[in-house]
Amino acid sequence: MAGNFKVCVVGGAGGIGQPLSMLMAMDPNVSELCVYDLTMAMVPAEGVAADLSHLNMKCKVKGYAFDKDDKAIDKAGDCLTGCHLVLVPAGVPRKPGQDRKDLLNINAGIAKNIVEACAKFCPEAVVGLIVNPVNSVVPAMCEMWKKKGETSQSSAFITTLDVVRADKFVHEMTGAPMSDVSVPVIGGHAGTTILPLFSQCQAAVSGLRTDSSGTQIHVRSVDRVGA
Repeated sequence: MAGNFKVCVVGGAGGIGQPLSMLMAMDPNVSELCVYDLTMAMVPAEGVAADLSHLNMKCKVKGYAFDKDDKAIDKAGDCLTGCHLVLVPAGVPRKPGQDRKDLLNINAGIAKNIVEACAKFCPEAVVGLIVNPVNSVVPAMCEMWKKKGETSQSSAFITTLDVVRADKFVHEMTGAPMSDVSVPVIGGHAGTTILPLFSQCQAAVSGLRTDSSGTQIHVRSVDRVGA
């Protein structure tokens, strides 16, 4: 299916969803893009889809809007059926001073609504959940996926935000080309559990030892910055 993938962005009219949808529409591997959001979204999903459909790329773009009380498993069959990739930058964002666990009840329900529908309409799809609190939502959705009887190896839930951030920190501090930077990140997505392993990235090890004045820089201090 190279060059002929169907992608759905759930929350595609939001602040993260719009640029993500544009990147998908511009990708030569994507032939069909579904922009999925709620009717109450500040920017209509149909409007975002209409704008993206004017890009001089082969991708066919269509918008889908649902009421907040609609069940995706009942309403979203058309946009999810046949999807190879479902990206979910949906849910309520964390406000300053708010604990991630405060979002769990709301956002887990949103994720559950989508994942149930994916299990029904596109069980072979890769599902990328960008829903906080990631530490809790992703494992919970994986367990629900299993209970639905879906065990396909192509069905996955991905979290790469922390890897991207760690790579960018090293690039900015060392000047190493982004293509040479790959920092493994273990632990969770919370400040007390996240652990970027800068010592396992050669660009970080060689580039962070000294700055321009020759001052020694300890990798452990960068670990704390990354957290």
